[in-house]
Amino acid sequence: MLNPMALAHSRWKKRFVWHLWERRALNSARCLHALCPAEAAALKPLFPGIPVAVIPNGVALPVQASGEEADPPLVPLPWQAFIPADEKILLFLGRFHSGKGITALLHAWEAVSSEAERQGWWLALVGYGDGGALERQLRTTPVHRCMAFGPAFGRSKQAVLASAEAFILPSQFEALPMAALEAMGHGLPCLLSSACNLPEAFEQAAALRAEPNPESLAVTLHQLFDLSVPARAAMGESGRALVTKHYSWPQVAAQTHDLYNWILGGGEQPAWVS
Repeated sequence: MLNPMALAHSRWKKRFVWHLWERRALNSARCLHALCPAEAAALKPLFPGIPVAVIPNGVALPVQASGEEADPPLVPLPWQAFIPADEKILLFLGRFHSGKGITALLHAWEAVSSEAERQGWWLALVGYGDGGALERQLRTTPVHRCMAFGPAFGRSKQAVLASAEAFILPSQFEALPMAALEAMGHGLPCLLSSACNLPEAFEQAAALRAEPNPESLAVTLHQLFDLSVPARAAMGESGRALVTKHYSWPQVAAQTHDLYNWILGGGEQPAWVS
């Protein structure tokens, strides 16, 4: 929340709280925990004398990712009454917020909707946080082959992820998005902006760049449509391997254990603390 774009929202309220108590509270910390190198870089100028540990969010991998056989959860999908079962779903899953790039995505989808129809793709936006405004907007002003639905949690969320063919998050700013990590954990090829702070997803061919402007997004959507089934599967496997290695709970728990051991005086400073 100390990202400059986050601080710009309700700026004066945040400045007031910062000077009253927040800066003093943070300055008393023995160590600060950042989720990614970009977040650590934002913290260091504000607190030059305090160590910063970079430990990412952890995600629970689906059963399939461990190599065991499992059927997808038998729960209704939000779109099953509207979208034929043999069509492909590009999934947005998360908070409906202006910083998530949804407006740019809708403009881009309108631009490519004829190609989406030829290739059998739909855009499904599943989320919360706007009081149903996006759902009402798309009912009043429809976008071809695009639908918005309320939130999905627990087994419903697992079913949504298991039934999609790809995932998109063209955010303007993030720390480290859980939805993107969960999507990669489910083996979905991802379309992510640079602001998602997952550069390794691009380096390991697990994601396509989806920057939050309509022109760039339209190009990326065409790239997705042109991918063969084996190419999409290969991207998904790369993402699942990345999450298994760096973002699974055993990995994150071990780092957190080492961090607290060090804070309490039990050993050398971990390499990922600076």
